[in-house]
Amino acid sequence: MPFKEPLYKADVATLKDYGGIKRKITLHRFLRTSGLEVDDDRIHTPKATKNDEKLECNLSRTKAKVFEYAYCNLWDYFITLTISSQKFDRTDLKGYYKKFNQWLRNYNKKYGLNIKYLFIPELHEDGMSWHMHGFIMGLPESHLSYNSNGYLDWLAYSAKFGYVSIDKIRDRQRIASYITKYISKNLSDCITELNAKVYYNSQGLKTAVEIKRGTMSVNIAPDFENEYVKVKWYDDSLSLDTLKKLIF
Repeated sequence: MPFKEPLYKADVATLKDYGGIKRKITLHRFLRTSGLEVDDDRIHTPKATKNDEKLECNLSRTKAKVFEYAYCNLWDYFITLTISSQKFDRTDLKGYYKKFNQWLRNYNKKYGLNIKYLFIPELHEDGMSWHMHGFIMGLPESHLSYNSNGYLDWLAYSAKFGYVSIDKIRDRQRIASYITKYISKNLSDCITELNAKVYYNSQGLKTAVEIKRGTMSVNIAPDFENEYVKVKWYDDSLSLDTLKKLIF
């Protein structure tokens, strides 16, 4: 019988580059083997077979991916998109996003733009209605105007869907960390019931580049640690060649 690689490997270290500005070494307690599908017939680790712990691990991976999208792309604005009950069913997240995505494609085509986005849905206090928080780039400032609250308004969106609030981004790392706070177990549970997504993003967004994968050659004092990972951030004062020597 041919040998099959395990679906998950233990104690794997990865080095990733975030746009040449930040580098991250992550020591994973378990990491899925590259190139293997989720539905592969290999045996999962005990951690991955427990539903609650598997969900926690999935949320951790989702937050990491959203952080990559948030940090590695030059977003112009933080945006909140609401849905007017007079214009659309606020409880129909999938239907709203389908309409919005088509509307945006038409908008890009009409004005010769390439607007890109990263959105995370959030429930209103009524536990039924949805709105979106996230980032957008490629939308000309000439298409915006200030509303009475001092935030930028995208009148074309407002006319089609509902109230929108836009603010210019000033601190990329802070907002990248901030947006992941919207990803929670409660959100995941609600999204699962709707068969929708925890986040929505344009195609072609930049992500962190994995430089090396292997075993740690030294102990690191992590900036963040939980039962799944240890994470250490570095700025560009240390070269990639130096950091690569920490993993073999």
